Amino acid sequence: MLLINVNIVVIATGLALLHVSFGDSTKPDRFKYEAELLDKMIRMELKLEQMQQEVQMTQEKAVTVIQNYARILENKTIELEHLQERADLPMVAFSAYSPIDTSLGTNQIVVWQSVRLNVGNAYDNVIGIFTAPTTGLYYFAVHVCNVAGVQMIYDVVLEHDSIANVYEYDNGVNDCNSASVVTMATSGQRVWIKSTSSSSQLWESSGRSSFIGVLLQK
Repeated sequence: MLLINVNIVVIATGLALLHVSFGDSTKPDRFKYEAELLDKMIRMELKLEQMQQEVQMTQEKAVTVIQNYARILENKTIELEHLQERADLPMVAFSAYSPIDTSLGTNQIVVWQSVRLNVGNAYDNVIGIFTAPTTGLYYFAVHVCNVAGVQMIYDVVLEHDSIANVYEYDNGVNDCNSASVVTMATSGQRVWIKSTSSSSQLWESSGRSSFIGVLLQK
């Protein structure tokens, strides 16, 4: 607005000077004087237009910088929210081994009596069952070894539903196999390992067979 007012003043001044020049017929070289004055007015007008363009470019750059900083701030806010969510994630993890009973019948729960880790105290080594303390995404794995010549079938069970299984049979030597699964579990749901074959004979020595679980994401 200020630049527009300056333009008006410059033009008005120029016109006034031209009027005075034309009114004074006795002044020598009036055409040269008027030409120089007009040239100055044109150069001033061009300079003002250049200044207006520079101001506009500066404003556009400022808007771009502000928008960029706004996007950066938004991204950092999202990152902080994710970090806060991870900070609120409870620690839940267990690792158990050494089954109490190595000769198992159909649908018998494997009770892992020795506990290496039980963060959150969600695994019960008396009954062999893990109870989810919070709703979230969990990882479970079982590793079992059987006696040669005996068929072995075990299931990872979530509230009576099989979510993974292990099958192993070797007629010549004792052998091992594993199964793992990632699953959602709601607070209070239980997970355990059960034998689904009519007769399983675990080959247990130095904690070869084990059952582990961990909360991945709440």
